[in-house]
Amino acid sequence: MRHRLRILLLGALVLRAGAAHAGWQEDLAVELRVAKNCTVAYLSQVVERSVDGRQVIFAKAHCEDGRVFDASRTDPVLPFDLKECQPAGQPQTC
Repeated sequence: MRHRLRILLLGALVLRAGAAHAGWQEDLAVELRVAKNCTVAYLSQVVERSVDGRQVIFAKAHCEDGRVFDASRTDPVLPFDLKECQPAGQPQTC
């Protein structure tokens, strides 16, 4: 887990060098690009809530190559929890 977090943080820093904070959508895109080699085409089923003063995010991220990931984050300083959805025709996991 520590190794994954270091890679994600390094990737985020490299890709954001000199840029202003673009929000959680950019955070998610960076994490997917670094951790899963996914270029995000679009997001769907987005839920943003404030719970006890923290921003909670749930979304489906659709990659350009057709893969889909469920993404969730309950704390903006932690990386997203990413779960790949099974392709059509297989038991659904997302």
